[in-house]
Amino acid sequence: MINQYFYVARLIAKYLSEEIGEEELAELTQWRNESAENERLFQEICREESIKLNMRKRQAFSTEDGWVGVQRKIQHHRFRHRLLNVCKYAAILILPLAIATFAIYKSNTYNERHPVAHATEQIIPGGKKATLTLDNGETIDLKSTSGVELKEKDGTVIQVDSTTLNYRQTPDRSSDKLAYNKVNVPRGGEYQLTLSDGSKVHLNSMSSIRFPVQFAKDCRLVELEGEAYFEVSKTGHPFIVKTKGMNIEVLGTTFNISAYADEEYQTTLVSGSVRVQAENGSNRILKPSEQACITPGSNQINVRNVDTAFYTSWIHGKINFKDQRLEDIMKTLARWYDMDVIYGDETTKDLRFGCYINRYNEIAPLVELLEQTGRVSIDVEGKTIKIYTNH
Repeated sequence: MINQYFYVARLIAKYLSEEIGEEELAELTQWRNESAENERLFQEICREESIKLNMRKRQAFSTEDGWVGVQRKIQHHRFRHRLLNVCKYAAILILPLAIATFAIYKSNTYNERHPVAHATEQIIPGGKKATLTLDNGETIDLKSTSGVELKEKDGTVIQVDSTTLNYRQTPDRSSDKLAYNKVNVPRGGEYQLTLSDGSKVHLNSMSSIRFPVQFAKDCRLVELEGEAYFEVSKTGHPFIVKTKGMNIEVLGTTFNISAYADEEYQTTLVSGSVRVQAENGSNRILKPSEQACITPGSNQINVRNVDTAFYTSWIHGKINFKDQRLEDIMKTLARWYDMDVIYGDETTKDLRFGCYINRYNEIAPLVELLEQTGRVSIDVEGKTIKIYTNH
């Protein structure tokens, strides 16, 4: 166990110094996902105060004094180069040593201070659920429908199950008039569908998409409310996502759109190229790892470089935030866990946190993580979470 702490501590030290490799990052991520306690330790170690404390310990270590002692023991010249390297990196080893000591101490004291978890059994994660509204107005509950084939009036076949919709394009449409369907995902839900051109759409909680069951010959246009991740197939024809505050045009690419009411509209490009257009006609072309943002009520498009993993983690079953406002984090969680959040005062909303948790776990581990920072206290009553700042 002690050896594992030191190994994990070295991984965290490399993570903090931004020198961690892909394989090591995968190992660290696996360790974080093993338990809520591991994630709690990681977040507490990464807090600014903890980093400053560890760096002070590192700086207090005198490599010069250490080298004087080492020189007295050098007997053979062939060892000189090796010992120089040892002293050069000795200070670097202090950081993981401090982290390991900190982790061992916190792990041993955690169970003594927190023997009982919060009673949050009623706050459970969301799941696959949505409704489909056909062109004729008929509504189908997709959660309770599986292994069914529907046929639209233009001949399009729709394969329906409890997790995905699949539209099969027919070679010859029986009508030139477009037939539209709409998929609506409620609070605490998610769903996936494959459009007739082969494009895939992952819908997040409180989101809906309206689309033709078969696209027009020269253009592919869908309408989105809420959040969705698109994997657009290349057909040679433009694919346009129309949403409140902006239009996004692509040919073939992967990207995430978040366009919830009263929140910043965001388009995050993972691969390919997209053009983002505001309501006043101004537009910007994005490159991979760029994000276009529009504040509600504004036509100003701001572009910034981002780590796309933070904005697409939800489709991989994770919730991932880094140094985000507590209110923004809890808005996302409230949609997924179908819960309400109340704050003790306005300043609580502006506290900044990070988290990396399994999207399909219950809320209790996250509540514990937040409280273990020592910055907030949390009460849970039914499906309502109340958060207070610790002064």
